[in-house]
Amino acid sequence: MNTKQKNALWRIIVTLVAVLAVVYFALSIYFLNHFIPGTTINEDNVAFKSVSGVKSLFSDEAENFTINISGRDGKSGTISSSEISLKPVFNGEIEELLSAQKAFSWPIGLFKKTELSTNSVAEFDDIALQTSFDNLGFYDGERAPEDAHLSDYMDGGYQVIAEDEGSTLDKEKTYEALRTACGSLIEEIDLDEEGCYTRPEVFSDDEELNEVAANLNKYVTSRLTYSFGDETEVLDGNTIKDWLSVEGTSVSLDRAKAKEYVDSLARAHDTFGTSRSFKTSKGNTITVTGGNYGWWTDRPSTTDELVEAVMSGKQGEMTPVYFSTAESYGDSDIGDSYVEIDLDNQHVYCYVSGNLVIDTDCVSGKVSTGNYTPDGTYAITYKERDATLVGETYSSPVDYWMPFNGNIGLHDATWRSKFGGSIYINSGSHGCVNLPHSAAATIYDNVHKGEAVIVYGGKQTAPKSESTSSEETTDSEETTEEELQQQQLLQQLLIDQMNAAAAAAASVGQ
Repeated sequence: MNTKQKNALWRIIVTLVAVLAVVYFALSIYFLNHFIPGTTINEDNVAFKSVSGVKSLFSDEAENFTINISGRDGKSGTISSSEISLKPVFNGEIEELLSAQKAFSWPIGLFKKTELSTNSVAEFDDIALQTSFDNLGFYDGERAPEDAHLSDYMDGGYQVIAEDEGSTLDKEKTYEALRTACGSLIEEIDLDEEGCYTRPEVFSDDEELNEVAANLNKYVTSRLTYSFGDETEVLDGNTIKDWLSVEGTSVSLDRAKAKEYVDSLARAHDTFGTSRSFKTSKGNTITVTGGNYGWWTDRPSTTDELVEAVMSGKQGEMTPVYFSTAESYGDSDIGDSYVEIDLDNQHVYCYVSGNLVIDTDCVSGKVSTGNYTPDGTYAITYKERDATLVGETYSSPVDYWMPFNGNIGLHDATWRSKFGGSIYINSGSHGCVNLPHSAAATIYDNVHKGEAVIVYGGKQTAPKSESTSSEETTDSEETTEEELQQQQLLQQLLIDQMNAAAAAAASVGQ
């Protein structure tokens, strides 16, 4: 490009700049009295309009104004300008908006909108507005808001039920929103978006509510199964929920109700000291009453374990804590391994897994002196070899000692030459069951601690004192420390059982 061409190009550029500058300043002066591009007032496009043009626009709108109102539950309605005597009114706000704009910034309006608003370009009859709205039915069938809350217990626990915001309008907020819309000639209004509805106070994301739900679910998710032979007792949230109380966000478990549950298990399944139907070796079915054999729940300890399991949310098998156990559950809890003592016939039978391993004559307690052997179902307390049984007038060593009722037990009696018959009436023991040596050895080898001993029949010509601890020492008393401990344990168990029975009777109104 030569010099002449360059000079021509510069003259063109300078001319264009000058023209653009003239246009810019001319339009800037124009926009001193007109709204710049991209300007809206109350959502109406007022770009390039003067104050009078805007007023004319609003006057036309006011004459044909209809406000469309929508709300919850699908409710909607309209109010026309004629219903509320609406007419335009200008109080200098349009002029103020125009003077506040930056006329020399008009090019920005080509790329960016300027949204302006005025509080009121129209006036109307406020009472008529309220009456017209009241007649639209928005207040009909309103539903009050409901706070978020915990569900009732369901399988799986508790859930947070979300709030229901309802459809109850706050009248003051509603009328104020309508006034603003009509005064600004806004033709569409959503009462929900305007915040005109009353709100719940508690929402589903409430921290305290969710914390309570979580704490409750720690407990009710427990599922504990107690097995009693073929019968099972399942403890789950359906029951546990009634043991819980809430204070603030803390959840506590009522131990007394857990104890009531354990008491119900014990009443249903304990067999300690109960009467039993028993088929004798001779084929007769009899009822055996009394004794210290059977399932006997340690209720306080069982309750402690239950509470701990529920608080940890445990799921699985549970076993009660027992003072005393039996071979099996159910009506026949003695199992098929037991010792049978027929006092009428002075005979002893020993069964192992349903098979008779030995039967033998015996000599039981001396009836004529009131030392008869008590009927009942008992348990072998322990076994001991080479024990010495002592009384006030004797000391008798035995090779096989198997106590089952305090100081009363099975043992060999080598000082006797005869067994069976009616010897026991006038020449019996002080309560024990005397056996031939070989029979005692066989029984000793085939019984175990806790095995059932069923005693029935026999003559009882003199009543036996309820307290055996202070009677004449029987020929089966063995004054070792272990024997004394067994006596004390049995006495305490009997006392506890009587207390528990009294408490159970009181709890069911007996």
